[in-house]
Amino acid sequence: MADYIREIRSLVGKRKIILNFVGACVFNDCGEVLLQRRSDKNKWGFPGGAVELGESLEETLLRELAEETGLYGQCQQLVGIYSKYTDTYPNGDSCQPITHLFQVKIISGTLILKNEESLELKFFPLNAFPSLVNQQHQDMYQDVLRGLDHAPFFH
Repeated sequence: MADYIREIRSLVGKRKIILNFVGACVFNDCGEVLLQRRSDKNKWGFPGGAVELGESLEETLLRELAEETGLYGQCQQLVGIYSKYTDTYPNGDSCQPITHLFQVKIISGTLILKNEESLELKFFPLNAFPSLVNQQHQDMYQDVLRGLDHAPFFH
């Protein structure tokens, strides 16, 4: 996937492009939500990543979850789709990220503490979330607060 984005970037430079992402909303037994302090921006957000060519959203979700957290899960339900945002990366690349946030049930694995993409992984109570990486992740958090027993949210 990194090669795919590199190829696209070689053609369009830093221009804004549309990228598709998935995010994981993972609860522990205490009702806390897993967040990742991202290495690219040193800020907290839901774990997840970009969809690769040929992958389904669910395949991306489970792959990214395993790569970033060491956890293996099962997709439970769609929380929401978040599409009207702009993000700029530290290298200047700009995109309109379209993110599908899913609730995920953990079935196995051991939470890693740190890796190339994560400076830290930690569970937070819903009433004590840190500042999040951008408005898209903030809107995801607000929807999680509203409850997962509602129909999916669209932004």
